[in-house]
Order: sequence, then structure tokens, then C-alpha cells
Amino acid sequence: MTNERYKMRDFARVHGFKIEKHSCFGSYAGYRVHIRYRPLGNPSCLLTVVTNTKGKDKELEKYLERHKKELKLSAYGVVGIGLMVSPQLYTNVFRQLEEILDKIVGYLRKNNFPDGEVCPYCGKGLEADRTEMLESGIPFAAHEVCFERALAAARQKEAAEQGRKDHLLRGILGALLAGVVAAAVFAVLFLWWEFGALAALVGALSGGWLYGKFGGKNTLFRVVFVFFSTLILQLAVYGICLYLQAPPAESIGEVLAGIGGRLREEVGFRVLFILNIVFIVVLDMAGTIFNFISYRRERARIFLLVRRAEPSEGC
Repeated sequence: MTNERYKMRDFARVHGFKIEKHSCFGSYAGYRVHIRYRPLGNPSCLLTVVTNTKGKDKELEKYLERHKKELKLSAYGVVGIGLMVSPQLYTNVFRQLEEILDKIVGYLRKNNFPDGEVCPYCGKGLEADRTEMLESGIPFAAHEVCFERALAAARQKEAAEQGRKDHLLRGILGALLAGVVAAAVFAVLFLWWEFGALAALVGALSGGWLYGKFGGKNTLFRVVFVFFSTLILQLAVYGICLYLQAPPAESIGEVLAGIGGRLREEVGFRVLFILNIVFIVVLDMAGTIFNFISYRRERARIFLLVRRAEPSEGC
């Protein structure tokens, strides 16, 4: 293995792969292969080899388990259209991917796993009856009837999800529970450093997650409710912290006047106050953007899960 720079575009040029954002795909030794690589992703690298595994899935899983150290795999799985592996690579990524692909494809060829000229769904030759398609973003060819069957299954799954009851009140309770925990985190951080706004991100992300775990559906209401509930609880607990931090006084008005006086006279206090407010809003927004992206992805998952390939997406 050489130490020269060898990036995705170099790998794609050598093997005749097409490039998309953070991914490339094509035919490797006759097998349809898709590589997604994002250094900051989770996982950072996901390699898919398309093949029909019917009757040999357990055998293939055993091979991957036996050789996971040699193949540098942090995770692997045999799915409906082939195998997916996640190599944990840090340097010379695409040089190492070539070595990993050579070993995997060599095993598949030696053990008579069908290549890209065979439908991964039914295991029969494609010949003239072939449709270029994508499943979960992986491009490959299948029989028209197999494509229609996969699309119908995806639509049925979507219909079942759409028909699932939305436990709105339980979802709200889950989001509020996450908000209360995040408020407690804010209070602890504030006691330590007088800066607790990092808890807003915790509240927004965990709020969206618990909303779903408690039975609420992934709707636009979920995104909006989690944003405002997190914001209100964070600002409320910050106000309580400032009140408890203030010197004892005979009335709430005097306490508020004292806080106002510190804001006018103490630069350090004023800077921390502004930073807490700004970062509460910014980090709550960051978590909300993540929740909104999740919402949009779920709304579009039929199109993303199973669809015909555009001319530029096929091999």
C-alpha cells in the first residue's frame, strides 16, 4: 500500500465509478458496489455489495464474523439486497477499501454468490427484463416485477406508519420530561461555571427523541413543540438560578432590581448573561434543525427507500 494521496475521486476514476455527494458507486469485479464516506459521519464509511444471498445468508455472516478483524469491520450485516459493512478506517481510506473489496468480492465469487447480472431479490438472471432502481440510496438492477413488489412493500409499510395512532399527549409528556431533565442539567452547569446553555441542545435532541418514544408521531407539531418547550424551560430555570443567586431581599421587585443593577454595572455578569441567553436560543435552534431534518427525511422515505433510478444514477 502506498502513502500517496488517494481520494474518492481517484478511486472512482480507476474503477469507473460514478460520484455523488459523499458517495460513489459502480461495478467492481462484476458486483454492484456502493461506498458512502463521510469522515464525520456515523458510521464514517459504509460499503454495500449487492448480491442475492438467499440460502447463504448465515454462511456469509459467519465469514464476516470470522474475518471482521482482518477486514477492519466495526459493524456488518446481511440485508435483503446483499451485504453492508462498516470498515473503521483512518488513513489511506480508499486504498484500504480496495483491499477490503478484493477480499469480499473474492469470497463471493469463490462461493458462487451471483453478481450484478442477477436480480438480488429473486436470484434469477436479468437479461432484457431489467430496471435500474435504488433501495435506501443503493443503485442496482432488478426485474421489473421485483421492483414493483419492493415498491409495493415500501408503500404498505408507509401506509401502516401513517395509519399508526398518534399519541399526542404522551408525546408531549415525553418532550416535557426531557425538558425538565435538561433544565436540571442547566442548573448544575450554572452552579459550576455560571454558563449552562449547553443544556438547551440536550433538551432539544432528547425532547424530540422522547416525544417519539412516548408514542408521538414525527410531525411538524413535534418539531415546533419541542423547540418552544425547551426554550421556555431553559429560560425559566435560568431566571430561577439568577433569583437564587441574588442577595436576600424583602420582595421580588428588590431582587429583580438588584439583578438589573448588576447588569448595568458588572461587565462580567452582563457578558455571561448575554452569552447564556444567546446560546440557549442558538443551541435550541441547532437541535430543532436536527429534528426538522429527521421529520423531512421520514416524510420522503418512500422516495428514498425504493424508486426508479434516474439516467445519471444507474451504472
